[in-house]
Amino acid sequence: MNASLLVAGAGPVGMCAAIAAASRGIDVVVVEANSAGRSADAKCNTVASRTMETLRGFGIAEQVRNAGLPDDFPTDVVYASSVAGPEFTRIGLPSRAERRPDPFPKGFPDTGWRTPEPFVRVSQLYLNPILARRMHATPGITVLHDTQVLGYEQDAEQVRVQVKDGTGATRSLTARYLIGADGGRSAIRHAMGVRLQGDAELARMRSTLVRAPGLKALFDGRRPAWMTWIANHKVRGVAVAIDGADTWLLHRQVPSDTSDFDALDLHGSIRDLLGVPEDFRYEVLSHEDWIGRRMVASRLRDGRVFLAGDAAHLWVPFAGYGMNAGIADGMNIAWLVANVLEGWADPAMLDAYETERHPITEQVSRLAMQSMLDTIDAMGENTVPPSLASRFNPAAIAMRKVLGAKLHKLNVPQFAPEGLNFGYYYEGSPIIADDGEKAPPYTMGSVTPSTVPGCRMPHFWLAPNDSVYDHLGPAYTLLRFDPAVPVEPLLAAARRARMPLALLDAPARRDDPAFRHALLIVRRDQHVAWRGNTVPARPSDLVAKLCGREKGAA
Repeated sequence: MNASLLVAGAGPVGMCAAIAAASRGIDVVVVEANSAGRSADAKCNTVASRTMETLRGFGIAEQVRNAGLPDDFPTDVVYASSVAGPEFTRIGLPSRAERRPDPFPKGFPDTGWRTPEPFVRVSQLYLNPILARRMHATPGITVLHDTQVLGYEQDAEQVRVQVKDGTGATRSLTARYLIGADGGRSAIRHAMGVRLQGDAELARMRSTLVRAPGLKALFDGRRPAWMTWIANHKVRGVAVAIDGADTWLLHRQVPSDTSDFDALDLHGSIRDLLGVPEDFRYEVLSHEDWIGRRMVASRLRDGRVFLAGDAAHLWVPFAGYGMNAGIADGMNIAWLVANVLEGWADPAMLDAYETERHPITEQVSRLAMQSMLDTIDAMGENTVPPSLASRFNPAAIAMRKVLGAKLHKLNVPQFAPEGLNFGYYYEGSPIIADDGEKAPPYTMGSVTPSTVPGCRMPHFWLAPNDSVYDHLGPAYTLLRFDPAVPVEPLLAAARRARMPLALLDAPARRDDPAFRHALLIVRRDQHVAWRGNTVPARPSDLVAKLCGREKGAA
């Protein structure tokens, strides 16, 4: 056998899954079709707080935070007639420098978020190399570049994966389990016979990476923005600052009836998005045409094979949660597989993956789709008059003010998506002890912190710069908020089952309404698995449930 776990795809999802599993002592082979050192694309430009919490656990959060934009570059979001044109509205968000020493300074939409890690506006161009260095430095991971997955077969013991290397030679690799994180055109999904279902076309887009050294000089002293949403009488689109200097990613919304992308005026649309004259000099670094969809795989599992990331779901990149949701997939299945491979968890625990993640992909994809449709509707698909770009026309100023107020109210939740980060919960999971209380509802922008089993345990600090999340064990952690509550029967039951259960005594949180119980069992991914004020009468039943063996007492 080549490895206990084989991961197809060395994008952010596959790399995170591999690092997480190998950190538990699992031997991992990662198969990647591209050559080593190939530059990533610039599609994803936000690393969400939940993902940053994961990267904190890997020890690379600070590297990611310091990458990309300069310290003093604002992460504001602007709606305007062009990058250099007059603004409709601005959603102010802090620069890296403004997050020191307080990571959540007052006066911004994310003030008060319960996390040790603010989201980061950083391009995947910078994220991927950091993850790759961490992956290659992790013992137990073997990476095979220039290796394409052709298909797989499996039996009751293992998966045999057929691959082809850069020379054209084919061979089989064997593993106990396989994670397909090989992107939107996933060979693993194709081999599974799984279809993507949903909305096949929401928008047609052309993405262009450009270098425009003279663009910032056209800002006339205005505070720059990380992202600019653009609407004028010629184009709709988005511009993203990649390095805070001269590199920009431009997304142009293409008319829905466009059948020939090659017939589009590439340079005309670039100038219209930037708001520059014909003699403005810039360089096209790359461009890609694509279709925005909302598609989710009909199932995420075939025996020993699992889908994660774009292999499992595709949706428009609104609220910045495409890659981030994929990383959450990868962390979930890597945790489950590691538990089983360590020998203490029943293989039935793996049933939790589809039960937990499939509903979340549906929820998140629908939130992202609705956010996109609402924004397009608010900006007016074909109703922007040429005069809107006039800086001093009183009617244009009034029109921009009305449109700006509407867009600001509509889009603050998209760019400070507290609910999308922290609100989702796992309902009906076979390894979560339901206590009968429903998890609170959430929206894209709002969440009610809760310790209902299945919810993410709200973050708190044990001491300055000492996050409770930093103390969670690799499998489960028993948090005790009252040292007088005896817990030895539960710890003993866990030892008998060989289930790792770390004990963490924490100060009572009497003023925190989310914490109403003396005891919590929390998973490594911060989701609450059980809560109570005393140890259950039959602790072995609860341990059995957490091991994926049978229903347990709450």
